[in-house]
Amino acid sequence: MRPLVGLLLVFIGCTFALYLLSTQLPRGRTLGSDQETGGRSLWFPSDLAELRELSEVLREYRKEHQAYVFLLFCSAYLYKQGFAIPGSSFLV
Repeated sequence: MRPLVGLLLVFIGCTFALYLLSTQLPRGRTLGSDQETGGRSLWFPSDLAELRELSEVLREYRKEHQAYVFLLFCSAYLYKQGFAIPGSSFLV
Protein backbone atom coordinates (compact mmCIF):
# COMPACT_ATOMS: atom_id res chain seq x y z
CA MET A 1 0.00 0.00 0.00
CA ARG A 2 2.87 2.35 0.79
CA PRO A 3 4.35 2.26 -2.77
CA LEU A 4 0.92 3.01 -4.24
CA VAL A 5 0.51 6.07 -2.00
CA GLY A 6 4.03 7.20 -2.95
CA LEU A 7 3.23 6.84 -6.65
CA LEU A 8 0.00 8.76 -6.19
CA LEU A 9 1.86 11.59 -4.41
CA VAL A 10 4.45 11.76 -7.20
CA PHE A 11 1.69 11.82 -9.81
CA ILE A 12 -0.18 14.60 -7.99
CA GLY A 13 3.04 16.61 -7.55
CA CYS A 14 3.98 16.30 -11.22
CA THR A 15 0.45 17.15 -12.32
CA PHE A 16 0.47 20.28 -10.15
CA ALA A 17 3.89 21.33 -11.49
CA LEU A 18 2.71 20.94 -15.09
CA TYR A 19 -0.47 22.85 -14.25
CA LEU A 20 1.57 25.73 -12.82
CA LEU A 21 3.82 25.78 -15.89
CA SER A 22 0.84 25.94 -18.22
CA THR A 23 -1.12 28.57 -16.28
CA GLN A 24 1.73 30.95 -15.48
CA LEU A 25 2.66 31.65 -19.09
CA PRO A 26 4.49 34.88 -19.85
CA ARG A 27 2.26 37.42 -21.59
CA GLY A 28 2.59 37.52 -25.35
CA ARG A 29 2.23 40.47 -27.65
CA THR A 30 -1.36 40.67 -28.89
CA LEU A 31 -2.00 40.75 -32.60
CA GLY A 32 -4.30 43.10 -34.47
CA SER A 33 -7.50 41.04 -34.35
CA ASP A 34 -8.35 41.39 -30.65
CA GLN A 35 -11.76 42.85 -31.49
CA GLU A 36 -12.82 39.55 -33.07
CA THR A 37 -11.57 37.41 -30.20
CA GLY A 38 -12.94 39.56 -27.41
CA GLY A 39 -9.54 40.66 -26.10
CA ARG A 40 -8.28 37.10 -25.64
CA SER A 41 -5.01 35.93 -27.09
CA LEU A 42 -6.14 32.27 -27.32
CA TRP A 43 -9.51 30.92 -28.40
CA PHE A 44 -11.06 27.80 -29.87
CA PRO A 45 -11.33 28.29 -33.64
CA SER A 46 -14.70 27.75 -35.27
CA ASP A 47 -13.59 27.89 -38.92
CA LEU A 48 -10.48 27.64 -41.08
CA ALA A 49 -9.80 31.39 -41.05
CA GLU A 50 -9.76 31.47 -37.24
CA LEU A 51 -7.53 28.39 -37.19
CA ARG A 52 -5.02 30.18 -39.43
CA GLU A 53 -5.20 33.26 -37.21
CA LEU A 54 -4.66 31.16 -34.08
CA SER A 55 -1.70 29.49 -35.77
CA GLU A 56 -0.16 32.91 -36.39
CA VAL A 57 -0.70 33.94 -32.76
CA LEU A 58 0.98 30.77 -31.53
CA ARG A 59 3.85 31.18 -34.01
CA GLU A 60 4.48 34.73 -32.77
CA TYR A 61 4.31 33.57 -29.15
CA ARG A 62 6.86 30.85 -29.87
CA LYS A 63 9.21 33.43 -31.39
CA GLU A 64 8.91 35.72 -28.36
CA HIS A 65 9.18 33.04 -25.65
CA GLN A 66 11.15 30.25 -27.26
CA ALA A 67 12.78 28.96 -24.05
CA TYR A 68 9.49 28.82 -22.13
CA VAL A 69 7.70 27.01 -24.97
CA PHE A 70 10.57 24.50 -25.11
CA LEU A 71 10.40 23.96 -21.32
CA LEU A 72 6.62 23.48 -21.43
CA PHE A 73 6.80 21.08 -24.38
CA CYS A 74 9.54 18.98 -22.76
CA SER A 75 7.69 18.92 -19.44
CA ALA A 76 4.44 17.79 -21.07
CA TYR A 77 6.25 15.13 -23.12
CA LEU A 78 8.11 13.74 -20.09
CA TYR A 79 4.90 13.78 -18.04
CA LYS A 80 3.05 11.79 -20.69
CA GLN A 81 5.92 9.31 -21.13
CA GLY A 82 6.64 8.97 -17.43
CA PHE A 83 3.09 8.00 -16.53
CA ALA A 84 2.44 6.01 -19.74
CA ILE A 85 -0.33 8.31 -20.92
CA PRO A 86 -1.06 7.55 -24.59
CA GLY A 87 -0.81 10.23 -27.24
CA SER A 88 2.79 11.48 -26.97
CA SER A 89 3.24 10.99 -30.70
CA PHE A 90 0.69 13.77 -31.28
CA LEU A 91 2.98 16.28 -29.53
CA VAL A 92 5.51 16.03 -32.35
